[in-house]
Amino acid sequence: MRGKTAYTLGLILPNDLSRDAIQRYLRRLHVEFAQDAKKTERPRENISARIQRVRIATERLNHMQQFIRHSFERMPDGIIVTDELGVIRFANGHIEEWFREPMPSLGGLPLARLLEGHDPRETPPWHETVSETLTLQQSRTVDLHIHNKDFLIHFAPFALPDSDQHGIIANISDISELREQQRQHREAIDFISHDVRSPLVSQLALIEQLKRDPSPIDQQQLDQLGRLARRSYHLAEEFVQLARAEQLTETRFYECEILAIVENARDSVSEQAAEKGIHFHLQGTEDLWLRGNAELLERAVINLLTNAVQYSPAGSAIDIQVFRAGHLACLTIGDEGSGIDAEELPHLFDRYRRQKRSELAGVHGTGLGLSFVKTVVEKHRGQIAVASEPGEGSTFTLRLPIADPLA
Repeated sequence: MRGKTAYTLGLILPNDLSRDAIQRYLRRLHVEFAQDAKKTERPRENISARIQRVRIATERLNHMQQFIRHSFERMPDGIIVTDELGVIRFANGHIEEWFREPMPSLGGLPLARLLEGHDPRETPPWHETVSETLTLQQSRTVDLHIHNKDFLIHFAPFALPDSDQHGIIANISDISELREQQRQHREAIDFISHDVRSPLVSQLALIEQLKRDPSPIDQQQLDQLGRLARRSYHLAEEFVQLARAEQLTETRFYECEILAIVENARDSVSEQAAEKGIHFHLQGTEDLWLRGNAELLERAVINLLTNAVQYSPAGSAIDIQVFRAGHLACLTIGDEGSGIDAEELPHLFDRYRRQKRSELAGVHGTGLGLSFVKTVVEKHRGQIAVASEPGEGSTFTLRLPIADPLA
């Protein structure tokens, strides 16, 4: 009944999986019918007193809402609160930032529509998850992918005040870093199970072969064992060095000079370069002091020089320059090697990544050396870049902040 007119309300339910959920929801609705009884006379009350009580109640409600809003804004997760229809009544700042939706457009928007617009899915659809949370009053957690970031959204029903209906508090947690750590963990397991085990298995097979053959061991077999052992050691060493670089903090920094670091790295690789007749040309005379870890910086430069020697033709030259550019200490290492294909450049510093050109040429790396270099440079708040053309060599450039920019 509305006024003196009687109406019949009809609902058409979709014939799909959400039909049962909608019926359960409708059965919970409480419909009030108009009464024909005469209104009882209420004692008249002073209007000013009633207005005053309403004003005080409104102020208390506003204070409570502000308290709740400020509390939710300080939470590390995104928070969405809906009414009994799954319509958003509150969202904190994380929701605005992550979904890239202005706050005014979030209020009054159905939660299912918001999720469907950013991460559409068919099984189960978002509207079904929302409706079942409201009707079954069961919490559930679902993966969410927004703007190339990974999240977990936890739906929790809660009883609305002065009502037998329930709304939803949706808690959204950013798990992108956790997923990246899981991916790196899987890559590490694959690396250990294949790259590290392979030379060890070959060594064991060769040793068993030598044990079965009573004839004296020839030099070729000893050389092969030595190569396999060195490769195993090299793999383990690079793995450990990368772990050390990732754990590096500024508490382990001290004053160090970049030119001395480069000279020490050059001397460490000079024997390897001499075997191929490769010459180093070092240019730089100015002392440039950094706050950093000289040991790991030297290892990073050794990795770059070792790569340059490996990929350069015999009898070529490698140019090394150390100079100052503003408040930065710069190091460039240029070789005359085969260069890097354009499609390989964006992934050059990814861990466990190997260049196809190098693998086909028989130069087998671990895919950890350049990842280690990038990690060390970033820990020193620096940058690394590479310029390369196939057949024309490559140039790596490191830029590191100097200790005293005004000196």
